[in-house]
Amino acid sequence: MRDIWLKIGCFLTGYNYVIIKNSSEASAKSVKKYLSALLIVCIIWGFIGYVFSQRYIHAGPLGAALVSFVMVIIVIQIERQIILTTGKSNWALFFRSLIAVVMAIVGSVIIDQIIFKEDVEKLKISRIQEEVNSILPSKTALLDAEIGALDSLINKKERERADLIDEVTRKPFVKGSTSERKSHIIKTTDKKGNAHDSIVTRTDLTLTDVANPKVAFIATTDQQIADLRLQKSDKQKSRISIRQDLESELKARTGFLDELKLLISILTSNTIALIVCILIFIFYLALELFVLGIKVGDAKNDYEKTIMHQMDMRIKMIEELASQYDKSMIKN
Repeated sequence: MRDIWLKIGCFLTGYNYVIIKNSSEASAKSVKKYLSALLIVCIIWGFIGYVFSQRYIHAGPLGAALVSFVMVIIVIQIERQIILTTGKSNWALFFRSLIAVVMAIVGSVIIDQIIFKEDVEKLKISRIQEEVNSILPSKTALLDAEIGALDSLINKKERERADLIDEVTRKPFVKGSTSERKSHIIKTTDKKGNAHDSIVTRTDLTLTDVANPKVAFIATTDQQIADLRLQKSDKQKSRISIRQDLESELKARTGFLDELKLLISILTSNTIALIVCILIFIFYLALELFVLGIKVGDAKNDYEKTIMHQMDMRIKMIEELASQYDKSMIKN
């Protein structure tokens, strides 16, 4: 179990397990300390990534878990920059401190929004009511205009229908004609007095009474009136439920910036909430600087000295090879 814990520590921190295994207990304890601090930071940021993606990105459990995993990987890579630094690098300390402040601000803001969720929701309800009251008159006026336009169309169609019924009542039938081309044989006499037959083609017209064709227009007009009345009914229903629909639409949109503004309003108006927010920020900043503090506070152990010794030996060997190569080139 001790080796497994040490292997996990070497895997996450980037330490060489073979060298650590052959080093002193102090080096092994350093790896375990880094591992413990790293796990605390990873758990916190994994939780933040999961909650943030679910609440604001609207990701499902699998997507939120993926975002959480990515956040953990990012944290590990950031912490490795400090853990694997041999010796002291002022630039590394500066940039890690800067990243720690930014991450502490982001993390504390997200956690504050979770902690003050109910307070934010209460304030959001009042803000939503204000937005609904400002939007409602224009929405209502638009619906009233559409309903008025539909009323005008319905009245126009009803007048057309009444005119059609009146005309059909007065003239249920109209004269219709059918034409037919026929050939007729006619007896004719030429100039010499000879008689012979001539074929003459003519068109015969027959007048009949047929039903007034405007009867079919009445059914079409009735259908148009029914459709317009259905549209009017839908508009009237929308007008009745417009306030509720607007409230539901605004509540469904959970914006990070909108909730951040509400959170700032709560913090600036409530001293206790502001103190809690500051304490959470300090806590997150301390967590972010945890690994950095351990690294700066620890003295060099034999693992780091082994690494430095290997590097020095490699450099000397390379310099000797380069010197021998230069001498051979001069002789030649």
